[in-house]
Amino acid sequence: MSAPSIADYKRLNDTREVVVKRQDLPLSCPIDTTALWCSHPRVSLAIESSGDKTARCPYCGTLYRLID
Repeated sequence: MSAPSIADYKRLNDTREVVVKRQDLPLSCPIDTTALWCSHPRVSLAIESSGDKTARCPYCGTLYRLID
């Protein structure tokens, strides 16, 4: 297995979407299942006050979608 390239890192979480439920709130990123090598400082995401019930992490770009 080869080491990840710069392009791989730029694509990381580019199209990643994570579905969360109300029981998962309050929401912060990275979540517990995020690999240690791609983690970043923990940031709180106010998904419940978002009009479309989504929030995007400003660090990694992961899109979180709240479902009831």
